[in-house]
Amino acid sequence: MIITGGFTGGRTIDNNNRFEVMLNELFGDDIRSSDDFAINLWSSLANVTWIDQEYHTIQYSFRAAGDAVAAIRGDGDYMDWYCSGPDAVVDATIANALSQNGWSYEL
Repeated sequence: MIITGGFTGGRTIDNNNRFEVMLNELFGDDIRSSDDFAINLWSSLANVTWIDQEYHTIQYSFRAAGDAVAAIRGDGDYMDWYCSGPDAVVDATIANALSQNGWSYEL
């Protein structure tokens, strides 16, 4: 599944997207309290393919990655995070936590 986005004014967490719900559960406090962590999440989502144990895939465009970060923070919109870091650079902390929840990635 490819997630596209770019919601001016922001949006809420997509409770139908189990990956986004998991991101909030795992990293929500860190994303809300640390701009650096939020940037690392954007970089770990933009142009990265995440694959679960059942071979479901999810990919976020640059805008959609920004949407996800803003939604989890509960503040702003995709432009606040759009290109905030290098794309397709997966943070080790994020990769390890997602791996423990059955997700791996491909660049």
